[in-house]
Amino acid sequence: MWKSLKRNLQILREGWNTADRATRQRHVILFLLHFVTLLFAGEQFSTQGQSNKIHLDPLLYAVALSIILLGYSLARYVQARSYGLFASFPYFIPMPLFSPFGTLGVITRTAPGGADSRALFDIAFWGPATCFLLSLPCVVLGVWLSDIVPGEPQYENPLLVIALAKLFRDLPAGYDLAVHPLLAAGWVGLFFCAINLFPVGNLSGGQIAWALLGRRQRELGYLTLVAVFVLALYYPLWFILVLAFIYIGVEHPQLRRQPHPLFHDLPAEPPQPLDLRRRLMALVPLAIFVLSFTMRPFNLGPSAPTLPPQQLSPPEPEIPAPDPEAEEEQSI
Repeated sequence: MWKSLKRNLQILREGWNTADRATRQRHVILFLLHFVTLLFAGEQFSTQGQSNKIHLDPLLYAVALSIILLGYSLARYVQARSYGLFASFPYFIPMPLFSPFGTLGVITRTAPGGADSRALFDIAFWGPATCFLLSLPCVVLGVWLSDIVPGEPQYENPLLVIALAKLFRDLPAGYDLAVHPLLAAGWVGLFFCAINLFPVGNLSGGQIAWALLGRRQRELGYLTLVAVFVLALYYPLWFILVLAFIYIGVEHPQLRRQPHPLFHDLPAEPPQPLDLRRRLMALVPLAIFVLSFTMRPFNLGPSAPTLPPQQLSPPEPEIPAPDPEAEEEQSI
């Protein structure tokens, strides 16, 4: 394990040193802008009942989510470079206005031309796996540290968060967890992880599906697009994902008949069969998707109250009505 860590650090160091100055500046500026937008978004996630630490909450959210997204992108980078393939350092996408999380995620461009299906599988596998492993402790600690508040949940939780809430906390009817910054960062990490595991195009899920299924990835990708479209009929925000899938392409790059302007298309050649170990490893992304995906991520109704139960005002004591007979006795 120590040798692998040392090798990965050496790959990162060599990649950073070989990049030109303008490229390094671009990546640093995007990361700093991304971190600032995370700070603004983190204002909505505060530890209830801890007003003396409320200014640290946005910083905690920004640091935790940056680590999660950075781990995802660097895992893809290290895997690609370890196979001798081109990969760029992460491009963070700040989004201060239209995203409740302050980010649209991170992109690591890869051009695995001439790579076999085993290399493509490893590149696609370790990104979501690392993202999930980094999100998991944030979710566990966030559930443990979150206060219980009255009201409906602001976000629909994935299966993992629901299971942890039942395991660690006793939520009475009509109450939910106040979103702790760590829970918010882990929730966003799981959300981006699930989106990236759709078996579509050049997403990690699409690359895994191509390595496993070959040309049948095309049918799986279009079935996924139809399923998301049907889901969007009940939850309209998913239409954004439908448009994104159409734009980036449903088919894997090796199945495209026309070149795509955003990606490096690969020569059309059938993938090599994966070994048994990798075929069994393919069950891990499926389990991650099941634990991380939520059908209705946002509650479009009114937000829940933010006061914890111990800060709610106690009911006023009832004043008994005056007794007419007692008044007559006093008047006599």
